[in-house]
Amino acid sequence: MKMPELKKKKKKSRKVVMVNQLARSKDEKEIILDDPTSNLPSSDNPYTKMQKLYYEEAAATGDGIIVDNVVGSFDGHNKWWDYEFLFARLGGADLKTCRVLDFACGPGRNIVKYKDKFLAVDGVDISENNIKNAMEYLKKNDITTSNLYTCDGVSLEAIPDSQYNIVMSTVALQHICVHDIRQSYFEEFYRVLKDGGAVCFQMGFGSPSISTVNYYDNFYDAPATNRAYDVEVSHPFQLKKSLEEAGFKYFNYIIGPTGPGDSHPYWIYVNAIKTDQ
Repeated sequence: MKMPELKKKKKKSRKVVMVNQLARSKDEKEIILDDPTSNLPSSDNPYTKMQKLYYEEAAATGDGIIVDNVVGSFDGHNKWWDYEFLFARLGGADLKTCRVLDFACGPGRNIVKYKDKFLAVDGVDISENNIKNAMEYLKKNDITTSNLYTCDGVSLEAIPDSQYNIVMSTVALQHICVHDIRQSYFEEFYRVLKDGGAVCFQMGFGSPSISTVNYYDNFYDAPATNRAYDVEVSHPFQLKKSLEEAGFKYFNYIIGPTGPGDSHPYWIYVNAIKTDQ
């Protein structure tokens, strides 16, 4: 799908640490990072079981909005302007024509927030209680065009191929401290996107970062999630290589300040495109 032109909008003045500059060594050669072979994870693994239990229990103790034990800083995230960086480098896409999937949608915050920005926003989450809360939140906001799915913690098997123009995610992938699971999801994002579609996500960025594991670690035995054990993205190339291995091209990123309720040094906003060109 060729992205049609989008009218330019005036942006707020923001201090951005780095904009779309791939770091290079002194001799202008791209830095090569460790990148071990990924193994397709099974949903029957200790990390996914722990993660699902955590979010089921957290989502059961409130509605996710007024009593927010899942997102954390719900209103702060809704007001965080820098999330516009997710869609700022899509080559003039007409967002009003785009159908979007929000990965790790929680109680539906992004679905409601972006209901007027896109044609429709669907959501997928590992927690059935999150999906129940999202149903209620969408109902209160008169949203009837969104589909909601549960996933198995390692894939998006409930969603058919080539369904979406954009797959987005905020404050979610950084909490997955198992490299193979993140890589599996990158491959699934590619699968459910239409040709020409874009993946747009945010993650914590920078080193050192407290309560994190190295990018390529597979910490299946992590005892907790949701900021307890995150992943450290120390270089944009790590994400570039992961996305290219999943099939994506035209990697872009913007690095800005850390958003609400987080302890990573910075945040990184990433785009990449599914295309044969």
